Amino acid sequence: MEVNMLQNLKNKIKGKKSIYTFLLTLLYPYRKYLDSRQRKIYEAWNRKNENIVNNEKMRNNPLISIIVPTYNTPIEYLRDMIQSVENQSYTNWELIIVDDASPNSDVRDEISNISKDNIKIKSFFLKKNRHIAGATNYGIEKARGEYIGLLDHDDMLHKDALLYVVEKINEVSGVKFLYTDEIKLDENGRQYQPFFKPDWNGDFLRSINYITHFAVIQRELLIKLKCEDGNYNGTQDWELFLRITRNLQPNHIVHIPKILYYWRVHKNSTAMDLDAKPYVIEAQKKALEDDVRLRKVKARVIRDPMYGAQWYLQYCTHKGISLSNVLFDNTKNIGDILDKELSDIVIFSEKPINCINFRDAMGDALRRDIGAVIPKIMDEDQVINNLISILDKRIVECIHMLNRRSFTRHIYLTSKYNLGEAYAPVVFVERKKLNLIDRSTRMDSESITAALCSKEMRTLYNPYIIIGEKR
Repeated sequence: MEVNMLQNLKNKIKGKKSIYTFLLTLLYPYRKYLDSRQRKIYEAWNRKNENIVNNEKMRNNPLISIIVPTYNTPIEYLRDMIQSVENQSYTNWELIIVDDASPNSDVRDEISNISKDNIKIKSFFLKKNRHIAGATNYGIEKARGEYIGLLDHDDMLHKDALLYVVEKINEVSGVKFLYTDEIKLDENGRQYQPFFKPDWNGDFLRSINYITHFAVIQRELLIKLKCEDGNYNGTQDWELFLRITRNLQPNHIVHIPKILYYWRVHKNSTAMDLDAKPYVIEAQKKALEDDVRLRKVKARVIRDPMYGAQWYLQYCTHKGISLSNVLFDNTKNIGDILDKELSDIVIFSEKPINCINFRDAMGDALRRDIGAVIPKIMDEDQVINNLISILDKRIVECIHMLNRRSFTRHIYLTSKYNLGEAYAPVVFVERKKLNLIDRSTRMDSESITAALCSKEMRTLYNPYIIIGEKR
């Protein structure tokens, strides 16, 4: 994200290259220090959480087909990618490389030579460019594996990536979709900005493609859903993940909380700067609007005005919805207020607030799957603390140590996503949902959110709702 900020600054001072160069020179040592610190934090966490998978004890050892569409890939990156697959500790894999009519003959020659040396690597050369979705689909057609892994042509896998995937396939009955955590890799091969992800989180996926890499999908499911859609080139993976998760129950989706994917950052990568590929913006909007339509919900798709890679859905509501404000009081129970006259939506808060201009909160609070809505919390540490309901405690501790510039910290501070039990100074709850929980529930945010989650509803953190105190 800091790259976008610097790019915007650069645009504002066109013609003043000396100033821009000076600023970059000034910031470089600090940025280098922050990246180094983040790497050390990640490495310490990773060492602490390494565990050994016993390959011999796994009964099901499916063939995993890794699909890689290539196009004018830098030879060095291409070799790194292939070697990362060849070095896998789990050995029942095949690598399918589909060259999408690369003009650079050196790329085609390199792929051809490598595939001749390893029978597990199969190469195909398209005569006409089909773009990423078309090339990926061609590879899926040629694949023999029970599961398909998606790998970008300039990225790399952790040596145990497939081993951990197959471990989960053995552990979780009926798993059809798996994804892992990831870390970025700069042009010099240095790791930085680890991204620690939650388990399946629907509102998060409709804010940003948090799944990204490494994703492994049951081939039968992919064929049924007609693989990737070329109408969304530039965001074909995100659209595919939205489509897959619309067609699966949550227990068929598995998150592996380990960094098993290295996402290469370079000048033409969306990991570097979304503006490097402007057509991605339109594709993302279309994917989200189609998802809203197919889920048959009423919501507007809005691009974040500050962070271009992020979106949010503004769920619609109808006129006449009333609001009332009730102050938290942990000496009282929910039953103490249920017999009183309450509005359609109850706003619980630590201090009196103005019950106006809460359109976002009202639409979200009226959703069947949402128990409580938490507006923006100004205390950043508290926002991170609340992640304990969706992330491992050790990961939350690690995120606290990251600076705000890190992707993981930034994205949890600025996106909409689902939580479980959480603390908040303000909580919105639909009145009729309070009737579903025990009347003895204490009137504090943690107790209320926990009680609603026990009724198979989720808490929603929405930082786009800003609360003002009553004056």
